Amino acid sequence: MKAKVKLKLTAKQISALVYVFDQASKAPAKGRIAKVSKSVMDKVVLKFKTKQLQVNQVTDLFNAKDKYDFSLELVEAHFLEQYLVSMANYPMCEYDKIVINQISANINQQLA
Repeated sequence: MKAKVKLKLTAKQISALVYVFDQASKAPAKGRIAKVSKSVMDKVVLKFKTKQLQVNQVTDLFNAKDKYDFSLELVEAHFLEQYLVSMANYPMCEYDKIVINQISANINQQLA
């Protein structure tokens, strides 16, 4: 059985995360680690963007606080955490910063 990192996020938290993904550089990765990171993160980004589309279709006033489960492999969680830490100084609203820091801390605790 593979170890997994589990996240429970609200629709607003998923949107904040997807917003941060959209701020990433589109430049091609150079170097082995950068290529591996980009490859893994492409899968993670797709997973969250797909979930965001599904959640946005069913979210309304009455279920806005519902949480949605995500399960990440260890390597996905590692590179997601690295990415979120690197985006900490990127200009964004306070809510998004708090969400990104909470997700990063949650992943860090589960990876430790």
